[in-house]
Amino acid sequence: MKTNLIILSLVALLGAPAMAQVDFDSSSGFDLKGSIASAGADIQEPVAERVVEKSANACEGYSLKMRLRGRSVTLPASGLWTLESHLATKEDSFPNSRSFPRNVRENIPGHIAKSCDMLARLIPGTDCGSVYDSKWAKEWTPPEHGKAGQGAVSARPSAEEEMWIFNMMWSGKAMPKPGTKFLASFNGKNVVVVGGYERGPSSKHFLGGFQKEVLWALGATEDSSRVKLSTLSDQNLPPGPIKCPQQPEN
Repeated sequence: MKTNLIILSLVALLGAPAMAQVDFDSSSGFDLKGSIASAGADIQEPVAERVVEKSANACEGYSLKMRLRGRSVTLPASGLWTLESHLATKEDSFPNSRSFPRNVRENIPGHIAKSCDMLARLIPGTDCGSVYDSKWAKEWTPPEHGKAGQGAVSARPSAEEEMWIFNMMWSGKAMPKPGTKFLASFNGKNVVVVGGYERGPSSKHFLGGFQKEVLWALGATEDSSRVKLSTLSDQNLPPGPIKCPQQPEN
């Protein structure tokens, strides 16, 4: 009888029903288990948050057949790439609140200066004069089916994306959605590139086109270096140079 009274007193003191209503917010940092474990409650451990790590599979992809105009290509695939001119970004500004420049030269110096600054932070020793060394690397893409500086879609890339854009002559709906990431590899170097903003070139001599920053980071030359393009399973990787644990073969 004495034992039963002690048990009833403990239950009343602990207030077990009230504890069952406590909510656990893993982001708050509050140690729920440590706070009420002494009350003898059965506490379930919170599930650890998933952390994306640049592990051995960071650069892994999968086989993908892409429909291009008049042909199809199965990635990974290697080929020649041409140089593409710049696309206007969300951060670029033009008179009268326009989203795109009037011509291929309007406000291009500011765009190039910003791009080279970001490139130099990723690749120390970058020389702007050597990177943007040709006519096409100093202009907006011409207004073929839209406006100067506009790709094949109305959406504009971010400044970070634009530097690492690639394009292919995708056929119709085969074009990936803007911002889809792939992996470009050449001579032991790798770059996370971004597709879905532009389409071309039409010549079957080329597998596609790269922005000059991609070619610079890879140490490749437009029109003559055979660069490999692969899919990327991890779409959370930031665009730009990446050190892959196992360097893909060209």
